[in-house]
Amino acid sequence: MHIQNNSSEKLWTKYFILTFIYSLATSIANNMLLTGIPLYAIHLGGNNSISGLLFGLFMLVAILSRPLFGKLIDEKSRRMILIIGGVLSVFLSLSYVFAISIGLLLLLRGIHGIGFSATTNSSGTIISDIVPKSRLAEGIGFFGLSNTLATAIGPALSLFLINQYNYQLLFIVASFIGLIALFCSLFVNYEKKRAVPDHHLQDRKVKRKLTDIMYEKTALPTALVTIFIFVAMGATLTFLPTYALSLGIEDIGLYFTVYSFALLFTRIAGGKLADKYSATLVIIPGMIMMALSFVILAYATSLTGFLISGVLYGLGLGAVDPTLNAVMIRLCPVDRRGAGNSTLFIAKDIGGGLGAVILGFVSLSEGFRPVYLYCALSIIIGIIAYHFILRKQINRIKKADGGMQQSA
Repeated sequence: MHIQNNSSEKLWTKYFILTFIYSLATSIANNMLLTGIPLYAIHLGGNNSISGLLFGLFMLVAILSRPLFGKLIDEKSRRMILIIGGVLSVFLSLSYVFAISIGLLLLLRGIHGIGFSATTNSSGTIISDIVPKSRLAEGIGFFGLSNTLATAIGPALSLFLINQYNYQLLFIVASFIGLIALFCSLFVNYEKKRAVPDHHLQDRKVKRKLTDIMYEKTALPTALVTIFIFVAMGATLTFLPTYALSLGIEDIGLYFTVYSFALLFTRIAGGKLADKYSATLVIIPGMIMMALSFVILAYATSLTGFLISGVLYGLGLGAVDPTLNAVMIRLCPVDRRGAGNSTLFIAKDIGGGLGAVILGFVSLSEGFRPVYLYCALSIIIGIIAYHFILRKQINRIKKADGGMQQSA
């Protein structure tokens, strides 16, 4: 069991900066490998189906291992799992140098899903501990910039190393970047033991049900809304380049550029608004912008239409994602934050996977326009779920706990 160290209103503390660098480094390494490993599989004689299997295996193992790490984070140590994730990031990235067959590559990729689960679960939980409660959404928004920056840096660096040098150097560089994260994790030591008798802790562990290990019930409403949002994200990332190609639109990489800049802006501004006023003030307009972006995308016939859609989508997602994360943390018991973060990450993984698979079949049978209209519908369902399920939970907890600063 752990206590928080967030009595100060300062955001950029020593531990926040260390965890931010940790997340940035592991995310850059992961994005490098997400881009490079499918190409490496083809280099080894595989095909597109093997590339898909590599991604699917990685995500499946990550999903299955999240509940275990959530339990260990809550009952043992945040720092311990942070270090384990860093160690796995270093050694598994380097191990791909020795993957000279598709079978070995699949095995290593599956194991790497465990490391991905450890790094994301632990770093997200640590941030929820150390950010001041009054600046929770803002702090999570700033922390999320590590993933945004990594998305911009990782794939580009990966392709540069492959094109100019070789795959072995790609894996060595990814391992070195992981080493930076591991070094940072060694100094994240804010945790202190609660002054609770051992027999009380033992009683609580005995009474914990299997369902409590698999998920945190207070995080389920937030997770439900998150699934609908990430169904749309999975379809966007998977099919957008092919959709643009089918329309004869070039330079589609600009979509992701304007999307990233918009995302950076609202991750900061949206969090401040949510902390100062309410979650609903940020989440509902953000989701409306996302739904509108998909309608525009469905009927776009030029690069301009795609870019307008990208700006709206970035503004919406940048506002909604960290705010939902902050809502989950506020509703979750302190000693269940590891399980809460695990539940939320599983929702993101499931949503993204479902979006890519189900809407992939839709694209084959009906074309791309219906895909993005269904994405808009998914966001609208998310708005409904927020209003009738999550917002009620926020109000109920707020009434029971007068200390909750965020209103619905």
